[in-house]
Amino acid sequence: MCSWQGEMLCFTVDFALGFTCFDSKTKNVLWRFKFSQLKGSSDDGKTRVKLLFQNLDTKQIETKELEFQDLTVVLHCIHSFIAAKVASVDPVFIDSQSIARKHTYSH
Repeated sequence: MCSWQGEMLCFTVDFALGFTCFDSKTKNVLWRFKFSQLKGSSDDGKTRVKLLFQNLDTKQIETKELEFQDLTVVLHCIHSFIAAKVASVDPVFIDSQSIARKHTYSH
């Protein structure tokens, strides 16, 4: 749950879909962006986070400012998803993990 433009909404981070914000009552999607569209972020260290997304059609940057009761948990979640997404598309990372596992199991 989060607050956006004075409304109580649901914010989800999904490995396949990316970031989605939808109305908690109607379940209507207000906006959705892929991980690759996230171009920057900042937070106030308390409750608010600004996410900067690039619109694929217009190439313009859209700012989404959300407010959360537990910002730290949300930021850790976002960072974990981004790290996992990067790792999943980086063949060098995948290869290094595969080699590390083989090395670990051989001892």
